[in-house]
Amino acid sequence: MQLRPFRHGVFAAALLTVVALLPATSASAVPVLEAPVCPQAKALTGLAIAPAPALAEPDYNAVIEISAGALPAGVLLTGDRDTKTPYVFRGTPTATGTFTFTVKRIFEDAKPLTTDCTMTVGTPGAVSRIAGTDRYDQAGDIAAAFDGADTVYIASGTKFPDALSAGSVAGLHNAPLLLAGSDSVPAATLAQLDRLRPDDIVLVGGEASLSEGVRRTLADKYTDSEVMRIGGADRYAVSRALIADRQFGSPKTRTAYLATGTSFPDALSASPAAIQVTGPLLLVRESQTSFTAEESTLLTKLGVKNLRIAGGPASVSAALEAHLAKSYTVTRASGADRYEAAVSINKEGFPGTVSTVYLASGTAFADALSAAPVAGVTKSPVYLVKNGCVPNSVLQEIVRLEPAMIVVLGGTATLSPAVESLTSC
Repeated sequence: MQLRPFRHGVFAAALLTVVALLPATSASAVPVLEAPVCPQAKALTGLAIAPAPALAEPDYNAVIEISAGALPAGVLLTGDRDTKTPYVFRGTPTATGTFTFTVKRIFEDAKPLTTDCTMTVGTPGAVSRIAGTDRYDQAGDIAAAFDGADTVYIASGTKFPDALSAGSVAGLHNAPLLLAGSDSVPAATLAQLDRLRPDDIVLVGGEASLSEGVRRTLADKYTDSEVMRIGGADRYAVSRALIADRQFGSPKTRTAYLATGTSFPDALSASPAAIQVTGPLLLVRESQTSFTAEESTLLTKLGVKNLRIAGGPASVSAALEAHLAKSYTVTRASGADRYEAAVSINKEGFPGTVSTVYLASGTAFADALSAAPVAGVTKSPVYLVKNGCVPNSVLQEIVRLEPAMIVVLGGTATLSPAVESLTSC
């Protein structure tokens, strides 16, 4: 029997149908042989490197080895195909130097792939501690970094919000921040005022935070200084009033930071970062979904175009961020917790190397309240740490920033000797 041939168009359509039914054999279906990746390029002796997979994508059948050169002493490449354990670089460097090595991935039926790597290991900066007998003495010890000051800001040592607002503004005026009790001025605070003899003493907060008695004590003792108060109905009004003050507030700026006024951690790290962009830190409510008229007017007068939110949506709401994005360029620095949020804030605020890094408690505010002006003026970030250890992400920031000095803020009851030893957690 002789088959009648398809007409040309019918044959083409049938052929296309058959082809369409065949399994796909695109280039994407061909396995891609992935070369190994290097660990971090910089490290410091005594500080554990960030554990890093030797492959960008997990492959439990991979075999990886160091085929040339050597890893720094104390750094290992661990893994085992037989036990399905991925290969990971880990460990703590114990020797300084520049180390070059080749990482090789071995295949059963293909040529090996190699990657040449370098890790430079230095030494961490000198670690010191500022530890006063109490929070007021602590603030005085921190303020001792100022040789002189035309203006001194004073906030409550028992409540953190006003001090958080004052930190960035004080730094913008190259001024220290001291603390006082609600009804008294501690001897340590008076000692710093005696030393500095400022032209102006600015009390930050209403009479519920710093009483009229505190103001009178200072006015009677320092007759050559002008003692004045910047207050408000609540912590948010104080924050706005301080920033808006023509003489002692923020200058015009294109960038401002926002942080919650309910808790201290995000604002503590954000204040020194704000000083780097000549901007203030404005406290906002966690639950608000838009700016108040007062907040909008304030930032308009300052000329603000960019807003940097410090902290996640639980601290400054996503609704507020979306609302602000209609009028400003908005970025957010956040993390899984307060420690990671501080890392994110400082990555944005301090992109290059620094001379000093400050470590503060992530759970107790008192010992670090006065640090923001000093840290900001000296272009130094403040990181949050735990009582008994330093989060590895913070240690990696120390590696990145290469500070000559690392300053622990607070006594051993607040931050244990393990923090001073830069013990990882």
